[in-house]
Amino acid sequence: MKRTSLIAFALLGMVVGRAQDSENRAPAPPPENLTFLTDEYIYIPKFTFTFGARQLSGAKASFRGSGKIYKMSEELADSLGALTDTGIGRKYHDGRVNLDTRTVTVDDGFGGTITTAIPPDGSTNNWNFNDASQLLANGNIAMHSYSAEVIDTGSRVRDPNGAIGFEVAASRDMGKLGKYIDWNLGGGLSLNDIKSSMSSGMTARVEKITDTYSNNGGTPGTAPYSSPSSTTQNVYDINGNQVYNDDGTAKTQTNDTSTLISQNPISRDTTTTTDNTSVTNSWKLKGAYFTLRAGPTFLLPLTQRFKATIGVGPAVLYSGTTYTVRQDYQPETGDVITSTVSSSESHLLPGYYADANLEFWLTETAGFYAGAVFQSNGNFTQTVKTDTANYSTKVDLSRLSGMRAGLSVRF
Repeated sequence: MKRTSLIAFALLGMVVGRAQDSENRAPAPPPENLTFLTDEYIYIPKFTFTFGARQLSGAKASFRGSGKIYKMSEELADSLGALTDTGIGRKYHDGRVNLDTRTVTVDDGFGGTITTAIPPDGSTNNWNFNDASQLLANGNIAMHSYSAEVIDTGSRVRDPNGAIGFEVAASRDMGKLGKYIDWNLGGGLSLNDIKSSMSSGMTARVEKITDTYSNNGGTPGTAPYSSPSSTTQNVYDINGNQVYNDDGTAKTQTNDTSTLISQNPISRDTTTTTDNTSVTNSWKLKGAYFTLRAGPTFLLPLTQRFKATIGVGPAVLYSGTTYTVRQDYQPETGDVITSTVSSSESHLLPGYYADANLEFWLTETAGFYAGAVFQSNGNFTQTVKTDTANYSTKVDLSRLSGMRAGLSVRF
């Protein structure tokens, strides 16, 4: 019993001694990674990525220039020949006069036939015309060849409708300016269309060449008329009896029923007039442009979720466009004569941008934005030049304005 008491008192003394040592000893240092773990827990996103739509007022375009419209096509431009030329066919806008195709068939004396061209007699059966007005009061036929030259060099201006494009941008939080304003530094890329078109009547100098042909007293059919024409009839002998072939079929022959006209024109007349109703020009400018921009954005918190922002900085625009001009000339007779020319160009234009937005954050990392944007990148002139046309368009990109909206993500 006495031994047990001694052991108990000894153990109690050891516990009390250790407790006193603990009170007198300095506290243990904190873990080395405690600060690291705390920073991870309170990390604040530094980067913002945005993606959205961008609608701008579009490029303002003005059109001007002049051009020539030839007879039908370049193939027919030199198809008339001189008035004194013989042995040629002639092509017109409202008809053709080709070489004679009449033939004569004779018995070869051996039970067969020989077909040969008739000797030239100054007439042809191979021709056509398109309009009743070509039949003159004296019975002759008028054939026409047309051309026009636009001499109206006045400018036509077109204010296009706005076009919707898209934009992407990224920025980094650069801290605070003063007590309330934050600021970011970033850049973005956007894409928008260029579309502009219009039509207008043009003042033009119109040339009409009229070749007149004698119809040799014949009476052609109603317009449009085309020959040669022929009929097929049975062959009878001198007694009025039907003649048959060796195989028992009825023998027939073909008779040319064409109205003949003179192979060459008997006169040529050239007239030149000026009007503003015969020629219509249609201009079309189509393409797109990329804008690369960079600069600071200043943010003013309005509430816990709303922020107002203003951004400004340089912007570089790269455009690619196709410029097309179509000239339509409606002559007195025949179909519309159309001539189309086009060119494609690209341009690099420096400038600047400014935008003002309102941001709404659903969470600390996701939200929406919407606002207004202004962009100025100067202008460029695009031309289309050929042997028959010289047109230009001035494309103004100095006052682009519109709206932007999209999604924002912070990370």
